[in-house]
Amino acid sequence: MTPLQNPSDIKEYYQDAEVVGDYLRRRTTQPLGAIMHREQVAFLNAVIAERAPRRLLEVAPGPARLSAELRPVPMAVAAEFSPGMIATARARVRQAGLPWSFVRADAFSLPLAADTFDLAFTLRFVRHFSLEDRARLYGEFRRVLRPGGALILDAQNLAVRDAGHVQRHAVYDELYTPESLARELEQHGFRLARLQGVITHHHLQ
Repeated sequence: MTPLQNPSDIKEYYQDAEVVGDYLRRRTTQPLGAIMHREQVAFLNAVIAERAPRRLLEVAPGPARLSAELRPVPMAVAAEFSPGMIATARARVRQAGLPWSFVRADAFSLPLAADTFDLAFTLRFVRHFSLEDRARLYGEFRRVLRPGGALILDAQNLAVRDAGHVQRHAVYDELYTPESLARELEQHGFRLARLQGVITHHHLQ
């Protein structure tokens, strides 16, 4: 099976009812997924506490795996394409008492005003695409972030992923070294300010 990398194919994949229904179980209850989820939430909450954003954006939140566990901010917006994911996400943030707003949106053309957000984040998303498509996503983040705003994203480490990793998964993952990640971000208008490992003993999986 060739991993999905085309934006339209990935959109279709994440609208599948089975994928939507199984997403949280796979990401939060399996041992490695649970560790990663906990560390990601802790990192995001630490950055929110440090930067105190007034306006926060998450792109491709899925079923609010992260959004439902984050510190409240004055305005939080989530942009997601899958209706099934949005329905689950709305229920989860409502249960958590968090005032997130959801918009159904194509991440490559966000229906959001320029220079709006202080902080944006997206996990398990940008790395799924080709460099050409990643460049388009970086452009949208630059557009909606205000001057001095920050972007948080995740990256898979080439040093701890074997050569067959990408081929074993339904959706493509770009693999990086710290140097190649910093170079890619700089080429698309960002400066790498912080790099933090999440799973630091991946070989034990």
